[in-house]
Amino acid sequence: MIEINQEVYKSEVNEKCPECKGSVIINSFEKVCKNCGLVINELFKASSFIFSKENKTGNLSKQYVALGERTDFIGGLGSFIDYENSKYLKDKKGRLLPPNEQKLFRRLKKNYAQFLRIKNHETEYRVFNILNKISLYLNLNKNIRNNAAYYYKKIHKIEEKVINNISLIAFCVFLAVRKEYHNAPITINEIAKAFQNFGHRVNPRLILRDGIRYKHHLNNESIPHKSEDYLIRLTNQVMNHKDLLERLKRKKSSWTKEEYQNLLLKKCREILIELPLCHRGGRNPFILTGAIIYLADKLLAKENIQKSVLTQKVISEATKIAEYSIRDHYVNLLKPLFLNN
Repeated sequence: MIEINQEVYKSEVNEKCPECKGSVIINSFEKVCKNCGLVINELFKASSFIFSKENKTGNLSKQYVALGERTDFIGGLGSFIDYENSKYLKDKKGRLLPPNEQKLFRRLKKNYAQFLRIKNHETEYRVFNILNKISLYLNLNKNIRNNAAYYYKKIHKIEEKVINNISLIAFCVFLAVRKEYHNAPITINEIAKAFQNFGHRVNPRLILRDGIRYKHHLNNESIPHKSEDYLIRLTNQVMNHKDLLERLKRKKSSWTKEEYQNLLLKKCREILIELPLCHRGGRNPFILTGAIIYLADKLLAKENIQKSVLTQKVISEATKIAEYSIRDHYVNLLKPLFLNN
């Protein structure tokens, strides 16, 4: 086994931003100014590798990994011999090997086949192949993929029997996404839909079931997402709707598409500032963001004496939020607070 000692970076107490002199925070392995958002520097974790036969427990700063394995990959010792389907083997200078050596290395390559590399790890190999496909499909970064694989291995090591490996890796992806703030948040419905597109019977209910059953094995300190986290993403989806430009012309709007987007974002942020968490009442932040975009369009039209550009149907088609959900949040929560005064 390999013992990895990781030195965790500790930020200085009085560190200031060189531009605005604001306080510096750590976000996704980057030092970022809390006020202006300037990325000051990237953080790297220095690791030292020590061979050890003992698997000591109780030390949180140490991690044990097996030789020849990555977090999200099942492999064996040593390196691979050329490409998987290559027929003629070459040396490091690109020259073909002599016939005798060709025969020798082809035999070694055949003996070290994929089946032998993944022997006794067939389930993990299949699950991590699915994880890699889902990561590419959802455009997830490497941190999310590696963290999801780590959560899966940790749960599998503790649990003697897992009900469904596919729904478990889906829950691990969901948890890894919630802990990562570099990309826009992804909902549990989108994760389930991605697995369904690859032919796996995964739905939000199964993901939540595994979350309730296995989350106590993980140190879950993730902060729930708020509507502010989804605002830019959903606004961009609305701006990219196929009928938006036509609606701007039909409603005789005085704004260009870019001006309208900036005004809409600004108005949405003003609404979110005036809408504290106590008024949101535990509502789904993703759906609430769609309703806030609809309200922001109404307020812009009222303030500038113009016609509203967006409809609940347009927002629903762009964001994939049910039209009745947008209407419910707008009528029962937002309209009484912002339009009936």
